Amino acid sequence: MVGKRLLFASILISCFLFGIGAAEKAVVEMNLFSIFSYSYSTQQWGNVMIPDLKLTFSSENSGNVRGEISLGTPDPTKTSFSVDDFIRKAFLRARFPSLRLTAGKTRLSWGDGMLFNAGDILYGSSSVSVDLTQAELRSKTDWLVSINYPMGFFSFVEAVYLPGKTGKAQDMGVGARFYTNIGETKVEGAYLTKDETGRVHKLATSLQGNIGPDWYFASSIAIDQTNPNASDIQESWRISGGLFHMQYLSGDRNVSLRLEILSRPFGTWKFASQREESCALLLYPELVYSPTGSLSYSLRAILSPLDLSTLVTAGASWSVFEGFSLMANISAPFGESGDLFNWDESSAAALTLGASWIY
Repeated sequence: MVGKRLLFASILISCFLFGIGAAEKAVVEMNLFSIFSYSYSTQQWGNVMIPDLKLTFSSENSGNVRGEISLGTPDPTKTSFSVDDFIRKAFLRARFPSLRLTAGKTRLSWGDGMLFNAGDILYGSSSVSVDLTQAELRSKTDWLVSINYPMGFFSFVEAVYLPGKTGKAQDMGVGARFYTNIGETKVEGAYLTKDETGRVHKLATSLQGNIGPDWYFASSIAIDQTNPNASDIQESWRISGGLFHMQYLSGDRNVSLRLEILSRPFGTWKFASQREESCALLLYPELVYSPTGSLSYSLRAILSPLDLSTLVTAGASWSVFEGFSLMANISAPFGESGDLFNWDESSAAALTLGASWIY
């Protein structure tokens, strides 16, 4: 299967290299981060510098076919790499008279939510193992083929094919979703079957609307094909929701507020230490304040109300020149031993200083 993916990637990259002159432009993004950390469990300080380099070629946003290739440094936490790790995105989109085709390595957006999204049954958006200093909290991509068939104004059916990781046809994934509007409310239903530790069937529904602030809601379950039982289905049930509002103030000032929730209805509803896989309730509050068009401050947190533990990140970003920004973030977990977030295990407080250059 790896060979097929590399062949697919090579074909896409070759197409871009032959037509590179037709690209709007090549965009180079270089991020350098220096991270100072302190681990309470080991009583040790640490420091590491992490480069994040990305080169993106995009075709023009006109015509019936467009595409993008984005190459970048792989995840620094990995100990071994393949060619696929250096390919962030490599996809093309073609517009036919009656349908839209997407093929390559990219990300499809199912459901709604910045951190928690139960409707995201393609990639999963319930883990708390995320970097809150990133602008995009969920950015996983994968190889896929999707066909989007419009059925009217803001209404369509989308089918997706995911190649298996073993090269066997029985391990591939397939799914579909239906998207429409009912009045002022967006309604979405989705189905996916794929091989994880065994073949599972996933069902999801999502709603989104506006009541002043934007609101969104999603729910999903997973059914094991080999041994479908009520207990496992109950444990797989996820419910997410959120509110988002941006308030524009005088001058260039603005403030945005977001609150998201993730619930496992059959999880552990006890005021005691929680484990991620069974934690019944999680909250994600976010506050971003921009006093000028070039400066912003942010405060993000993941809160586990049942054991009163939290992971907090505060940050600032300053766009000094066009394409050049300076950033600073500080994050730390707060909780007792055994809590979802705590000082006593592998968690560490960290100060991140960075610079970003895009040209």
